[in-house]
Amino acid sequence: MAEITIKHTRAGGTLIQGSQRGDGVLETLNPWGFRYARSVGFVYLRGSRDRTADMRRIQGAKAALEESGHTVTLDIDETVRRAFEEAEAERYERAGIRSGHFDARADRLQKSSDEKWARGRQIAASYQGEPVKVDHHSAGRHMRDLERAQTLFGQSVAEQQEANRSRGRADSAASYEEGRKHPGTILRRLDRLNADRRQVERQMERAVRTAEGCTEAGNPLDPKLIVDSLVKLDADHHDLCDQIAHWDERLREAQAAGVKIWGKGDFTPGDYAQLGGRWYLVLRANTKSLTVPKSLDWKARVYNRDNQAGTSTSTLPYDKVTGRMSGEEMAAELQAEAATE
Repeated sequence: MAEITIKHTRAGGTLIQGSQRGDGVLETLNPWGFRYARSVGFVYLRGSRDRTADMRRIQGAKAALEESGHTVTLDIDETVRRAFEEAEAERYERAGIRSGHFDARADRLQKSSDEKWARGRQIAASYQGEPVKVDHHSAGRHMRDLERAQTLFGQSVAEQQEANRSRGRADSAASYEEGRKHPGTILRRLDRLNADRRQVERQMERAVRTAEGCTEAGNPLDPKLIVDSLVKLDADHHDLCDQIAHWDERLREAQAAGVKIWGKGDFTPGDYAQLGGRWYLVLRANTKSLTVPKSLDWKARVYNRDNQAGTSTSTLPYDKVTGRMSGEEMAAELQAEAATE
């Protein structure tokens, strides 16, 4: 049996140290989400890098290893982290590698599919639609050729489907960075990150108040538990501040490049807001969204009081708005369209 250390840092993730190939550690830890990284030669917890330690899985892995006879030590250090800028750059690099990998795979499958389809057509065409002569000596060969052509067609279709899937994954990976940096996506991400940061700040305040209350009541908490909790929360807060600063900067860069970031001050009731190819009458401008009419006419290009479903309304978040038009401009445009009909 081996002496195993389960080590976690935010910079490196959760790693298994002391394991040797064939000792059964990987098989024991697979149900807990651990995998083997061939490129570096160690067992790791998938998705654990740049995150707080997943103690449920770590404790489960520790118990499983000890049940198998291994000696296990935990080494958890939440303070060792890397800059979010570095982590984000690595994500873009890995996305580029994935895109190239799936593109090459799609090319190989497409070539093989085309060759098999062409070969099947060649076999089938060689008989020019001639039926099988059951009582003729050529019947056996004829049947085998038709079966071979059918097999090639089936293989070609299967490879074509897999090539399409690989091409789709390549396209997704290629657009990963663009999607991450889309202004609307950044705005939604910043809302979530700021909410998470406020929650962590509340948890830190609550931990301090709880410790103070217990001390005043004459039942002080274990100082190590308090310190460990605050260290983890402080690391969470640091990570969130780092991410928020990064995305705030990306948003400023987008605005400097001419991207319009819409907000409450850009609209007044009676204006029209654009979402894709549709325009919505603005009923009210709220802090994070616009109140617009709700309509059942899904074919309409303009949603206003004329096609509103009774008094039903909906909301249009500012991060999804793509344009603005005043009520007068929209009236003139609708009048011009009616005149040409």
